[in-house]
Amino acid sequence: MTKIQKRYLIAIEEGDYEIMPGNFYVRAFIKQYADTVGLDGDRLLGDHASVIPEIHGGFQVEDSGSFSPTRSETKRASKKTNFNYGGSVQSQLPTLLLAVAVIAIVLVIWKATLSDDGEQIQTEVASNISQTTLASQETVSSNTEQTDSAVVAEQTAQVTLVSSADGYAEYDITSLSLPSELKISAVAGGSSWISVSVNGIVQEPSGIVDSENPLTVALPLNTSEIEVVVGVMPATIIELDGAVVAMPADYQEIQTQTLSFTVKSVE
Repeated sequence: MTKIQKRYLIAIEEGDYEIMPGNFYVRAFIKQYADTVGLDGDRLLGDHASVIPEIHGGFQVEDSGSFSPTRSETKRASKKTNFNYGGSVQSQLPTLLLAVAVIAIVLVIWKATLSDDGEQIQTEVASNISQTTLASQETVSSNTEQTDSAVVAEQTAQVTLVSSADGYAEYDITSLSLPSELKISAVAGGSSWISVSVNGIVQEPSGIVDSENPLTVALPLNTSEIEVVVGVMPATIIELDGAVVAMPADYQEIQTQTLSFTVKSVE
């Protein structure tokens, strides 16, 4: 019911916060636990503020003032998931446009059947269908040509899932053109907490991302390793050099995940 791992629920009940992934998760899990069993989570946190770890700005902050969970914390907090959005929106655009054209045709025909204007309406329907279909075909053709040109001009990286276990997934990256960038966003209406390390160095900024506020991390020429810690995997979209990353399985059951990328070859 809480979507929280059993070991964290036991830790909450026993007051053992050391195994928790961070102070933010301590407070978030306690509130979610309380709300699920019918208690006022906010009031509970306030009444027991003296024994519950404090956080700043919604997340644990180290002395440096940056969001930088340790490697052991991130691996301990990570969970298995799979969230594959499969393919770019641009590649699906022709299909979407054809679908819109079909819907428009159906609406025009339906409107015509409700009218009593006979042959005049039939003529208008035929004309509208012809114009709609022609416009759709021209648009699809134009977008297809643009997509083909983009594919020729830009070679996207190949990201391959090598292994995944206990919330830690490993990937190999080939054909990566450096310098490049890693983009992380969220589905409409969703949000997630993100932390990114490049060659072992935590990148700024870290924090909450959503569909309107994505996180973009620059990848320098010497990039060899990338690690991404995701708080809410089902809501998260990760793109590397224009390629959408396919996630491991069980994202509905276990929502936090650590993804480790190794750059095997670059262009």
